[in-house]
Amino acid sequence: MTDKKGGRRALLASSAFLAAVVIAAIVVPLALNSGKVPGHAIAVSQSGPWQWGSDRIPPYENGIDSWIVGDDLVLVNDTYAVAYARSDGKERWRIPSPSGHFCGASTSVVDNHIAVGYGDLCSSAAVLDVNAGKLMWQRAMPITSSGSPSEAKLDEHAVLEIVGGSVVVVHYQQLLGLDAATGAVRWSEVTPPTDEKVYSNCIPSDGMRRSADFVLLSHCSAKDSGNNLYVAVAVDPATGKTKQHNEFVKSTSYLTMAWVSTSPLVAYLSDASKGLYETLDDSLEPVSTIEAGDALNGFMGDDGFGYSLSGISNGTSHRRSRALVTGTTMIALTSPQKPNRLAAFDLRTGAKRWEAPAPGGGIVAAPLAVEGGQVIAVVSAGQDSPDQRIVKFALDTGAVTPVRTVSLTGSGDRRLTGVFCLGFAEACGIAF
Repeated sequence: MTDKKGGRRALLASSAFLAAVVIAAIVVPLALNSGKVPGHAIAVSQSGPWQWGSDRIPPYENGIDSWIVGDDLVLVNDTYAVAYARSDGKERWRIPSPSGHFCGASTSVVDNHIAVGYGDLCSSAAVLDVNAGKLMWQRAMPITSSGSPSEAKLDEHAVLEIVGGSVVVVHYQQLLGLDAATGAVRWSEVTPPTDEKVYSNCIPSDGMRRSADFVLLSHCSAKDSGNNLYVAVAVDPATGKTKQHNEFVKSTSYLTMAWVSTSPLVAYLSDASKGLYETLDDSLEPVSTIEAGDALNGFMGDDGFGYSLSGISNGTSHRRSRALVTGTTMIALTSPQKPNRLAAFDLRTGAKRWEAPAPGGGIVAAPLAVEGGQVIAVVSAGQDSPDQRIVKFALDTGAVTPVRTVSLTGSGDRRLTGVFCLGFAEACGIAF
C-alpha cells in the first residue's frame, strides 16, 4: 500500500520490505521516489566535486534507467528524460514525456539513441537522441493484444530494445518491430513461442538485446499437461520470427522472471518465498542453477523478494537485477537485512566461490561494477545514517577494502537520499 507525501512514494509497511526498498533506493540512480527499478550508470573512474540531492532534482515518481554516454549522465524517469554533464553536474537538456508518462526504456544506448515508451497504457514509442537532447520520432504503437481490456489496463509498461535496425517492443501478448530510424511498423507478431501443439497461453515476462538477437522470456502452459513452462526465445529483430526456443524450467509456479545478463544468458525466477538463477548457453540450453534461497536469507533479486510481485505491470517492464555478471562469475547479495552478505558464484557450475559480510556490520546495497579484479560496492552504515561507504571486494577471494565514506545531502528522508550519490560513483566525485 502506498501514499504520497511531498511528491514521494511512501515505503512499504512490512519490516522486510522496508529494508529492501530502502536499500534498493540507494542503488537506483536518481530514482528518488520508487527504488523499484535499478539503473546501471556506472563510471567509477570519473571524478568531480559535485553532488545532486533531493533539494535540486525536479520531482518525479519512478526512476526507469540511466546510462553513461560520453561526457554525460543520462537518466529517464516517469516524468522526464535528462542529461547532466559529468564534469560539473550542469543540466544539458531535459525532455518531458510527450503525453502521460515515460513507462519503459531500452537497456543499451545504440549509436547514441535510446528507445522509450510513453503515454496512457504505454501505447506510444519514441527514439531519443541523447547527444542532441531531442526525440527523433514519436508514434502511437498499433497494439492489438489478444488480452481482454481489463488485462490491457494492467499493462502500463513495455519492454523496448534497439537491435538490428528495429525497436523491438514487448507489450503484453504482442511483439512489435518499429523501424529504428523512422518509427514505421516493420512487423507485428503474437508473442512467441506460438507452437500450438506444445504451448498455450504464452505471456512474456522480459526481453533484452543479445548481440544481433532479441531474447525473450515467456511463461507458457504445456498443451498436453497444463504444467508451467518457462521458455527462452531468440527472435529475429528484422522479421519478428522465432529463431530458436527452449523451455528451461518446467512444472514450477514462479510469479516473476527477468534477465540478469545476456552475456552469458542468466535468468532470475522467483515466487513469493524463494528464487533461482539459471544460466543458459547460446542454444538456450540450461548450464547451471544457483538456488537463491528464501526471501529473508537467500540471494534474491532487486527488491529482496524478486523483481515485482505487485502484478501492476504484468511483468513486462524490464527490471534490473542487483546481481552483477562479469565473465563466468555472478556477484549477488542476500536480502538487505542487517548484516547481509555479498557472494560470488561460478556460472559454469553454480558453485559458490566466496561469501563476505559488509565491513563493520553495514548493509551491502549493491555491487556497482568490477574494475581491476575488484567488485566495487556501496555499503550503508544504517537506514537513518547519511554516511555511506564505497567498498572494494576482491573478485577472487571476497577480501574487503573500504575506500571512502560519503555523507549524503538533500532535504527530506535521508534513507532515500542515497540514490543521488551512490547509484553512480561519479556524482559524488569519487575516483578509484
